[in-house]
Amino acid sequence: MRNLLILAAIVAVGYWYWSGRQADSTESLVNDRLQENAATMQRCINQEQRMQSVGGLAGVADVGNSGVDAERLCAEKNSLYKRDGGWYRKQD
Repeated sequence: MRNLLILAAIVAVGYWYWSGRQADSTESLVNDRLQENAATMQRCINQEQRMQSVGGLAGVADVGNSGVDAERLCAEKNSLYKRDGGWYRKQD
């Protein structure tokens, strides 16, 4: 009986350790993806703003109205949407 309890305790501790590691790695992957999506959006918005300023220097009227337009265009271009302050892929 004692050996059975020891084995059960070892299995329980092993499962606890494995499930905690698995949850940590999944959470890490989600955070990495959110950071990658935020960087993608920032690069795209910067590019849109540069194009907007070049258009303004060239005298082209109404190239874009604001950063909100750039954010919307970049979100559509990269298949992203904003939720709870983070950028998520539409496929996820």
